[in-house]
Amino acid sequence: MRCKLAILILLLPALALAGPGGTGIYKSLDAEGNTVYSDTPSIGAEKITPPPISTIEPGPKLEPGLPDTENKDAKPPTSYTRFSIVQPGNDDVIWDNQGSIPLSMALDPALDTANGHGVWVYVDGKAIVKQSPSLVQPISGMNRGTHTIRAEIRDSAGKVLKRTGTISVHLKKHNAPKPAPR
Repeated sequence: MRCKLAILILLLPALALAGPGGTGIYKSLDAEGNTVYSDTPSIGAEKITPPPISTIEPGPKLEPGLPDTENKDAKPPTSYTRFSIVQPGNDDVIWDNQGSIPLSMALDPALDTANGHGVWVYVDGKAIVKQSPSLVQPISGMNRGTHTIRAEIRDSAGKVLKRTGTISVHLKKHNAPKPAPR
């Protein structure tokens, strides 16, 4: 108990000198004329009071997947009226030894990538392109034979917004002539 009282008696003068706000902030000039701010007073230093700290209250928290009703500039999700495969045509025969099929699609209105919409391309029922921003998709490495192709527009949550019809294409490869026997 005596030890605590002795510490308290020693700290009281220090607390009294510190004042209610603790030490202040002092502004002075150094030898080169630069402005220096410090919490320790020096010769010729001026005690300053800083302005209050600016704060901004946070806005309402939006739940994921819900529209921003506070934002008047937000546009509603795009509703697509037309989505089709332009090239190749249905039942087209494509001759390509590399197994490439040039795929291009038409979409109206334009793809709304700002809202997370993307193109998905399916070949023979398997997704080979996922969430692409492009309506031109070169398909490569295909084996010869008949393949089905379709595409979808999906939002960022994976919901299908629009589908193309399914087309069939026939990929053929040129046979290299066999060398003549010697």
